[in-house]
Amino acid sequence: MEFIFTFRGMESSDAIKQYAEKKFSRLEKYFYGPVEAQVIFKREKFREIVEVNMLGDGERIIAKEETQDLYEAIDLAYESLEKQVKKLKEKKKSFRKGRGARVSESASEEGYLVKTVEVNPLSTQEAFKWFENQKQGFFLFFNTDYDRICLIYYEGDKPVMVIPELG
Repeated sequence: MEFIFTFRGMESSDAIKQYAEKKFSRLEKYFYGPVEAQVIFKREKFREIVEVNMLGDGERIIAKEETQDLYEAIDLAYESLEKQVKKLKEKKKSFRKGRGARVSESASEEGYLVKTVEVNPLSTQEAFKWFENQKQGFFLFFNTDYDRICLIYYEGDKPVMVIPELG
């Protein structure tokens, strides 16, 4: 997880940075890929303000909290972000529910068998995660990162993704 800290109206503090980094890095477990967190600390009159912009898995999550104590504002921002991330992941999970590949067999033709495969939209990270959990020989899916139908298979002990291009 990459952090960018900005201090406005106050001195930079390593203790505050470490506390915020420790707190917000807990959210990394909810993301598949790299996560960037921009944390802005502001002091305005008697208020301490923490604003956090997180970017991960193509989603931007924002939390802004203000209190009398900076550490309390960090805690509140963390709670707000955690709620948002859980809600977002649950929404994605329910959208993807039952989205495994379904193969149905059709009647045999002369010398070969015809099968129909349902292709589901997934990101590259989601597809690799699903493929490794299913332990099948191959996985065909619509890759939302490349806007193409792709194939994942094992070459030796390493998964390989094929991105077709029309010639």
